Amino acid sequence: MQRISKIVSSPQAYWVLLSALLISLPLPYGFSTGILIALLASSLLSARYHKLSFQKIYLVPILFYVLMVCSLFWTSSVENSLRGLERQLAMVLIPAAFFLMPELSIKIRDKIFYAFAVALTMFAIFFIGAAFIEYLENSNINRFFYHALVSPLELNAIYLSVMVSLSGLFLLFNQPKSLTTILLLLIHAIFLILLASKVIIVITALVAVFGIVRTFKRSRILLLLPVLLIGVILLMVTSNPVRERFEREFTVSDVKEVMECERFDKVYDWTGTTIRLFQARIFVEMLDEDSAYLTGYGINNSKHKIIEKQKQYNLWQGYYEYNFHNQYIQAFAELGIFGFIFLLILLGSIFKEYLRTKDMLFLSLFLVMLVVFLTESYIWRQRGLYHFLVFFCLLFKVSAIPSKSGTES
Repeated sequence: MQRISKIVSSPQAYWVLLSALLISLPLPYGFSTGILIALLASSLLSARYHKLSFQKIYLVPILFYVLMVCSLFWTSSVENSLRGLERQLAMVLIPAAFFLMPELSIKIRDKIFYAFAVALTMFAIFFIGAAFIEYLENSNINRFFYHALVSPLELNAIYLSVMVSLSGLFLLFNQPKSLTTILLLLIHAIFLILLASKVIIVITALVAVFGIVRTFKRSRILLLLPVLLIGVILLMVTSNPVRERFEREFTVSDVKEVMECERFDKVYDWTGTTIRLFQARIFVEMLDEDSAYLTGYGINNSKHKIIEKQKQYNLWQGYYEYNFHNQYIQAFAELGIFGFIFLLILLGSIFKEYLRTKDMLFLSLFLVMLVVFLTESYIWRQRGLYHFLVFFCLLFKVSAIPSKSGTES
């Protein structure tokens, strides 16, 4: 018993468990679920051996989940909503695990994020290597980009882009600039570009530029900014699928038509921008018609309404599997105005903590999530939910001003 108490009370145990939880995210869901159970069990066992320190901010995701439970009273499908509650249960379990576990230091936090960065680098090498082998067989360059790149594990390129973005920003701002760190950063940058998520590439570059100017010495700024600029120029002037994806948004997207057309052709040429604008359009129509602004339709119970609207506008049936692809709208549609408010509180608390600590990790998490929530229902999916909550809870668990050496080494 004494040996168990020593293990579960050791910060090193949570370095291993939290690192494993993050590293398991690109793998099949069973891995992360099993590790979360182990983390919760370890935290629960440790609680009797140390003084508990509750972060009030952990109440936000927990109360968010309580609102989801309350939606059972107004949902039209209890069965759908119960499935949604099962999927979102981590909003209680992960904050509870962090509340029960021992205090963690900045050193442990950084070791966790560093282990995740190394793992993402290994995933990048694996995916690029697999794409190269297939390229040798069929000469298909598109295999190196976007969803095709991560198809061996059937992953969503955008979700993985978010993980790579935050991991790369951690390496940039919170790790000594050794040769190993620079190599990891380089692979992260290449991987992020190949994943080809336009909005994540842009916001990552903007956060990097701001952080470099804000925290680095003049000599390092003069070295890094030209490198970033050259990288952007090469991306824009050379012929590549990433540039083509950017160009397509500007040349094909017809915002006026998407917002006004009453019936679309089955083969209508949708872009990422226009399909999301259409989903926003039908969101407003749905809530207007059903007067559902206050309560929404209940957790995990908006899909049938989306499909009804898509059929009304004659969309291709392949889009029937789409949710709103917008976290703000998804929360509003299923939980009403209060769901939307909870989402803003989550983001606002991160930004407030950045203003207090000036820790670039808080700003990175805030800005990346602020943007990705516009394009994906990120925390309505297990990978996104686990990733966001572990970062959120771990940052607030430590919540201290990073040392100067973390950015200038």
